[in-house]
Amino acid sequence: MTEDLGVTVLLAGFDRRGYPLWRAAESPRRLDGQTWGAFLCDEGGVPVLDAREVHPRQMRGVLDYARAHYHIVCADLSDANGAHAAEVLRASDGIFLVSGSDPASIEGIREKVEWLSSINLADRCALLLRRTTNGAGARDMEELTELPVCSLIETAEQLGQLATWLAADTVARTLQPESPAENLAVAS
Repeated sequence: MTEDLGVTVLLAGFDRRGYPLWRAAESPRRLDGQTWGAFLCDEGGVPVLDAREVHPRQMRGVLDYARAHYHIVCADLSDANGAHAAEVLRASDGIFLVSGSDPASIEGIREKVEWLSSINLADRCALLLRRTTNGAGARDMEELTELPVCSLIETAEQLGQLATWLAADTVARTLQPESPAENLAVAS
């Protein structure tokens, strides 16, 4: 997205294994002067925010600051605790649940949809589907999870197509006056 379409992207991560993105040789910088514990570093040309140290009550302010400086803010909530995940999801315009199509994955997605419905966020959700052997097809997954299947992500090419589509939509909206940044959360 950043190279082909000139869109600025920030990834917010919640890795619990310490600071894998923060190399000893790099000096992390604060995202803004008022936010403690929110470090930004570069990972393969993409700015990455280590958001796990941000207090959940401060998450909205950190995300608002990020949205003012980046076209797209993506959050990988795989390792986020419940309080962080809830705050990021509430601030998100779109929520993608990543899932396989096997029975265990379907049950997990249904539980997440139930939880997201309980906090009035299910209408922002879509499914990124990775089909598994003998798993349900896209149409069946939509019926079983009550979520639209937004994309198949079986190959790197399909994931790239989704990213390009999101970036193109963002570029189109940034050409419109006072268009806010897109804030996306991804949960698996």
